[in-house]
Amino acid sequence: MSLLFFSIRNAFRKKVVAVLAVLGVAFGCALMTFLFSVASGMEKRLDQTFSNLSGRIMVTQKGSVFGGLLQGVGSSSIPVSYMDLINDVPNVKSVTGQVTAILRPEGATLVMPLFGYGGEEPGGTPFQKIVEGSAPASDDEVVIGQSLQEYLGLLNVSYEVGGVYPFNVSENPPRVQEIKVVGVYQTGNELLDGGISGTEKLARELGRLQPDKLSAIGVQLESIDHVEDAALEIERRLEGKKPEVQVVVPRELLVPLRSVLRILDQFFLAVSLVAVAAGSLSIMVVMLLSVVERRREFGILKALGWTPGNIALMVLVESVFLSMLGAGLGVALGHAGLVGAKEYLAMDIGALDLRVALVVCACGIGVGAAGGLYPAWRANRSAPAEILRGV
Repeated sequence: MSLLFFSIRNAFRKKVVAVLAVLGVAFGCALMTFLFSVASGMEKRLDQTFSNLSGRIMVTQKGSVFGGLLQGVGSSSIPVSYMDLINDVPNVKSVTGQVTAILRPEGATLVMPLFGYGGEEPGGTPFQKIVEGSAPASDDEVVIGQSLQEYLGLLNVSYEVGGVYPFNVSENPPRVQEIKVVGVYQTGNELLDGGISGTEKLARELGRLQPDKLSAIGVQLESIDHVEDAALEIERRLEGKKPEVQVVVPRELLVPLRSVLRILDQFFLAVSLVAVAAGSLSIMVVMLLSVVERRREFGILKALGWTPGNIALMVLVESVFLSMLGAGLGVALGHAGLVGAKEYLAMDIGALDLRVALVVCACGIGVGAAGGLYPAWRANRSAPAEILRGV
């Protein structure tokens, strides 16, 4: 215990140098905290987005926005008759027509999808997932996704339940439509929660979609095991039809997206390792300077009976202690960076979790140990008599 106390007390004998060492480690740990939290947040949002889309197939007009994943929003128009060609495909549980339109809040630059519902949907509709207010009771009422509401809040665009708000409808020329927001919903599907939902009639009117047309067709399978076979059969049945369609299996989009995330993770890891190496180097330089200045002290301690192991351990403890302070400060700075970036970019880019914090703190301890090894070895190079004679 006395050795530990003695080491911690000595760590700040040279306050300016010690603070520089702590800041060097803190910079590396802050960068690691920020990057790892962003990567973790992206992965969680990706999993959440696709969690409710397993066993599902989307059919949209070829070339529609987002590959048809957003129910063909804004760029898809396919005949209702296509549903009859899909209904009896083996292992199909249900086939639902979907109608969407594009809206833009007046005074904002972003656009958002309006999903129209006229009946039951596999897994339920957003109207059954209301967390505030109520479901639409008329064609001029909508409910807003919770993710979209939070995002708009960051842009200082407020949509309160019960309010009537003007929306710009994407037409040529554009026009303004007043719509009442009557509720907020949360389905757990980020694609839906990032939009607005209303009646099918409203979506058809705003999207200028004829009664015999759909934006997309949603196909729910009996089992996830039959998705690929059903998709191939649907493609075969709709081959050569006009307009041409694309058959999208949302689950398959996870493969390239996860590949992109892995590349991004590797890049983040490389940057973090460089930052950590710099932190380790700063600790080593500081401890080397300390060892050189304290040669007389080490000689006296050895003359008093301290073993080389005690001297080395003292230097290592000082190094690890400074690194732990830097790691704690780095985690706090990284978290502050996440909060600041969220406010500045007006989007949720990630959040600090316990796993990331523990990994960063463990790296901080490793930095201290690695940076203190060589100085600890240097502290034991000379015999006490030689050190004292040289002073």
